[in-house]
Parts: sequence; C-alpha cells; structure tokens
Amino acid sequence: MRVDPALTRTLHHPDPVVQEVLDIWAARFLHSGIPLGDLTGTVERVRTWSDWGPEWMATAQAHEEMGEQALEDGRHISAVGSFINASKSYHLSYFLSVDDDEAHLHGLGKMVETHDRVLPHMEPRVEKIPIPFPEADLVGLLSVPAGNEPVPVVFFLPGLDSTKEQRHGGRGALLRRDMAVLSLDGPGQGEISTRLPIRHDYEVAVGAAIDALESHPRIDTSRVGLIGASLGGYYACRAAAFEPRVTAAVANCGPYNWIECWDELPQVTRGAFRKYSWASSDEEAREKAKALDLTGVADKITQPLVVVHGMLDPLIGVDHARRIADEAPNATLVTVDDATHGVSNLSYRVEPMVNDWMAGQLGGTIV
Repeated sequence: MRVDPALTRTLHHPDPVVQEVLDIWAARFLHSGIPLGDLTGTVERVRTWSDWGPEWMATAQAHEEMGEQALEDGRHISAVGSFINASKSYHLSYFLSVDDDEAHLHGLGKMVETHDRVLPHMEPRVEKIPIPFPEADLVGLLSVPAGNEPVPVVFFLPGLDSTKEQRHGGRGALLRRDMAVLSLDGPGQGEISTRLPIRHDYEVAVGAAIDALESHPRIDTSRVGLIGASLGGYYACRAAAFEPRVTAAVANCGPYNWIECWDELPQVTRGAFRKYSWASSDEEAREKAKALDLTGVADKITQPLVVVHGMLDPLIGVDHARRIADEAPNATLVTVDDATHGVSNLSYRVEPMVNDWMAGQLGGTIV
C-alpha cells in the first residue's frame, strides 16, 4: 500500500487496523481541523481497533463539556469552537466503526446534534435547509456571502464517509470569492444514511438541491459548481453528466470504477460501504459497488471539469483520474506528487487553484 512516508514515521500503532486507518486518513483528520494533540492523545489511549470509537467519543465529550460551559457563561464565540471540535471528534468515533449499530448511531446523532447546537452563532452564517426528495428529504448546510445581488453556488459533495458538517468547514474560501456554498448530505451520507442508502445515480440528489434553491433570492441557479472528493469525486462526475444545470465540476481523487478498487480497499472502507449502501452482506455490498461506474458516463460530461489526484493515493489509483480526464471532452487533469488520498496532506497545492478556477467558471471573484 502506498502511503505518505512522513506520516508512517511519526504515527505508529501495534494494531494493524488502527495503523491502516492512520496511514490513510491521518492527513485528512488534521486537514479537517482535528487538533494534533487530540489525534495523538486519543490514539495513545487506543489499544485495539475496538477502542477506536469509545476513545474518540471520550475526546468529543470533553469538547462538548467545554462548549456547554461556554454557552452557560454566555461566551458564544468560544462555544462554537468547542462544539465544532466535539462534532469532528464524534464523526471520527463512528464513521469507520460500523459493526456496533448502537455506538454508530449514537456517534452519528451526537455529531449532528453538537454541530446544530451552535448554528445560530456561526460566522460566516450557516443555515440548515431541507431538500425535498421523493423517499425522504435530504439536508444541506447553506452559506451565502454578504451583499444583495444573486450569486453563484458551489455544492460540496461528501464521499463515502464524510458529511456536510465536515465539508462545510471549508466554505470560507469560496464565500470570499463571492460564491455561495451548499454542503449536501445525499443518499447514504451523514444524517441521511439512516433514511436512504447510497445511490449510484447521484444526479437525483444534486437536481433536488438545485430545485430547492430555485426560489432563494440570493442564489443564481444558472451558475452551479460541484466539488466532490473521494467517492464524492465520482458523484460530481455522475451529476455533471446527467444534470444539465451544472456549470462546472471538480473531482478530487474519485474512482472511475468503484468495484475495480474493491479488493485493495481497507476492510473498514468495505465495511463502511456495506453499511451506507444498506447491504446485508459483503457479497451484496460488492454487487452494489459495481453500479458506481463511469463507463459510458464520463464522455457525457460536457461541462468544464478539473480532475485532481494524489500520486500516492492508497485507495484509488491515479489511473482512475486519467481515464476520467481522457474520456470527458472538456477535462483538465491535475496530479500532485507526494499527495495522498484527497490531497489532504498537500492541500495548499491545489485548493487555491481549484477555488480560483471555479470562481472563473461561475463568475465569482479572485481579487
């Protein structure tokens, strides 16, 4: 397995599953704002993989207690920081720990609850909106830049195990470029994962979200961008191919064909897909994974598309990015040496470029 050697030199664990998780996701944890001390301190308390969920739950509870005290004291700015840290740690407690249903649901519920607690006090402002959908409403987090004129909107699309709460933390860079941001929990994602399973035809979720924003006075739904990472990269491609209202898209480390990755995926990732696709067995999960395939789809992406991939991605090989870029008529491939999955360890190399490119496509600003 290809991993970032700088991480494996500094984070060691005797349990092979814990070590695999650290090798693949430690950079993402830090990039998403998990404090280094929380990462090292929590992992130090973990003896085996079965301890992962409970120990991250304990870390989250410590942050939540600080947030409660801050709210009681009327210190709303501090409360936001503490509850956001709690939400991030609750996410780590459950998102890969899928075998204990009770613990999984508790961690998921607490992640959403602690994030929702401070929505009224967040800056930039965050609004939680329902998105009508046939089987069960989807949910999004929406932020709009200051001003009075309609602005374009960028959708953040989570992947297999990320959620709207984590993705929306990156809204500031796009808001500063005069673009609104909607972070979406679609089928099989975040709090919607208990209501709807993963769907390969993710364009239905994007279409529903565009419909929900049509009447918003500050959103110009003729200018819609998509940014998806990991499995969200597949979702961004799929949605762009079949939702004509999408103006431009970015796919970061997404698969061309999910089943081709299957046998090399970590056991926790296969377990997560089984959980979020509502498969009853590993065999059924494998069958469902076959539907996430851009064969005959990528060539239908006529919008401008940027395909980003880390050359050291241990989950999805760079050949997937090359196939997407080769088949999509208006695609640009950007590979990043020494970058891991999601380019999380070297995000500064691509995020400013991606944000400026999206602003150029949608009519935002980079000045």
